[in-house]
Amino acid sequence: MISIKRLLQIGLILASGVSMPSWAILIDDTNAGILDGTNVGVVDSFIAEDDKVGNPQSEEDWVNSILGTGTVTYTVKNDPVTYFMTDTTDVFAFELESAPEYFLIKNAQRIALYQNLADVDWGVFDTGDLSIAMNLPDFSGDDAFTISHVTEFNGSVPEPGVLGLLGLGMVGIVLGRRRMAA
Repeated sequence: MISIKRLLQIGLILASGVSMPSWAILIDDTNAGILDGTNVGVVDSFIAEDDKVGNPQSEEDWVNSILGTGTVTYTVKNDPVTYFMTDTTDVFAFELESAPEYFLIKNAQRIALYQNLADVDWGVFDTGDLSIAMNLPDFSGDDAFTISHVTEFNGSVPEPGVLGLLGLGMVGIVLGRRRMAA
């Protein structure tokens, strides 16, 4: 019979031994230097795209109109933005400052809103979700994506409850074992 202590040790070993998931997106950009190979999570959820709006307050108003709430607030504007190619075609990543719940990318003509998922320290977007107007050629003449700035909204996204669920499962196993032993 396995003791409760041993069962908890096994659970902790399994939880801590979880390595990078196979769905992780990695920076694959020789210009990224030390960041090359960094796990940036998954592609964040594209919500909407529209014509460019002016200042952070206008952007906040637009985001709230899209989400149907008045609760999203402006946190920080990142300008300029350094973004990196990833190991997934047409997917780019950039570092975020405030671990936002939502972020907006902007170029000279358009804005696009995303919900931040998985790794809240990184914004990850797929240019395939965006219109042709958002994919402006850059100054080198190729068809690279151009971002003028990123606006972040709200402070932070709660961490996923995966470990909490794992803990509840472990408690359930322990209690079930105790019940069977009694």
